Amino acid sequence: MKLFRRGENLHGKNVLIMGLGTKDGGLGAALYACRHGAKVTVTDLQNESALKEALTELKDLNIRFVVGTHRESDFTEADLVIRNPGIKRSNRYLTAAAEAGVPVESPIGLFSEKRETNWTGITGTKGKSFTTHLTSHILQSAGMNSVAAGNNCVSPLRFVDDKTIYPVLELSSWQLKEMNLHKRSPHIGCWLNFFEDHMNWYNSMEEYRFDKESIVRHQKKEDIIILPADDPVLSKIPGISQRLFFSSTRSLGNNSGCCIQDDWIIWKEDEATQIIHKDSLPEHMAVPLHLNLIPPAVCCAVAAGVDKHKIAGGIASFPGIPHRFQFAGKMGRITFINDSAATTPDSAVKAINSLKGKTLVLIAGGGGHKNLDYRPLAKLIKEKVHCTILFEDDPASIRLRKELKNTKSSQLKTASDMQEAVDMGMSCLKPDEDSTLLLSPGCSGAPFFVDLFQRGEQFLKCIRTGEL
Repeated sequence: MKLFRRGENLHGKNVLIMGLGTKDGGLGAALYACRHGAKVTVTDLQNESALKEALTELKDLNIRFVVGTHRESDFTEADLVIRNPGIKRSNRYLTAAAEAGVPVESPIGLFSEKRETNWTGITGTKGKSFTTHLTSHILQSAGMNSVAAGNNCVSPLRFVDDKTIYPVLELSSWQLKEMNLHKRSPHIGCWLNFFEDHMNWYNSMEEYRFDKESIVRHQKKEDIIILPADDPVLSKIPGISQRLFFSSTRSLGNNSGCCIQDDWIIWKEDEATQIIHKDSLPEHMAVPLHLNLIPPAVCCAVAAGVDKHKIAGGIASFPGIPHRFQFAGKMGRITFINDSAATTPDSAVKAINSLKGKTLVLIAGGGGHKNLDYRPLAKLIKEKVHCTILFEDDPASIRLRKELKNTKSSQLKTASDMQEAVDMGMSCLKPDEDSTLLLSPGCSGAPFFVDLFQRGEQFLKCIRTGEL
């Protein structure tokens, strides 16, 4: 397989961007190629209307666009193909390019090859978006020029050449697979957790794990890997780099890192230093789902050079991020939470378990099930959820409804769209009682919605503009 190497340049080269998309993967790559003097062609199967926003940003650049189709000759005659992260290398057009000797790259592959200064990469089955943004926010509050990017829909190629920016990248297993091709790992890597996901993409958990292990596989002795002390497997992953550990449930023993003790966030090296008390956190940061992600972010920040005494302010001022257990507002004593990024049953389980002592109405389903097991989620719903609202005929709702058979009709309802789901949820709650309307789908956004972002935005729109 031919790859693009650090010493090569793009000036005057024919560069093909496959998949402009709507989430910056192809857009950032196109801007990068133009910035380096390439002759750029963008090809996407979507029409101009679907790509309107991205096309608008590129309209003043000398780019040839091929939309609504792909032409094999564009691939085989290019000097370099940069594929959108969501397109598999097994795609027939990419195969044709590779067989013609054309290097096939991805944005993260190019970034890992071309970036010359240190950066942080964060992975995990869940929690990586929140930890990435929290880490970058802590760095910014301490005076560092940091950007959160990667799998969060900001292309790292936008700033790969800017040595004044310190990147903190969210890394999916697919992006780590691309980095592995280049034999690269982040200078500071953090692996949050590992459990079943993407079984519609991978043939086995072993294959999925192999890609994730690229977070540490190519690190050097001077690099740092940050690992969960509570995980007996991840905490002992092979590697030669330095190690920091985090935990939300126990002390770290003789290890250095960050943990939670007696409601304090603690930094531990030779001695323990109290960073911030739980009572000083805003409400959305004190829930277990977010509280447990503070220790790995603290480890990342300290590893990147932030003084431990300057971390508390960054944690306390972090506003959170959309769609990740996002506190979306209140009406009376009803709390609305947008957790549209909960794309696995296990993520929905964690969200439900984070809400204690309140009547809970859950909106779930509305997407693809990724070939995952919904039985544990169904069991928890029967135990803790006052009423569950699913959608009509999408794969995840069908699978979850099957596991919830024999549930009373008053506790399991079906909605045709998000507005109906929110209306049904509100009809089950009383404004003068402590309660929560939680969107935590436990599945991907498509095919019922365009993606998880559209699903979350629809939920926000319904609770903000509907007659609740």
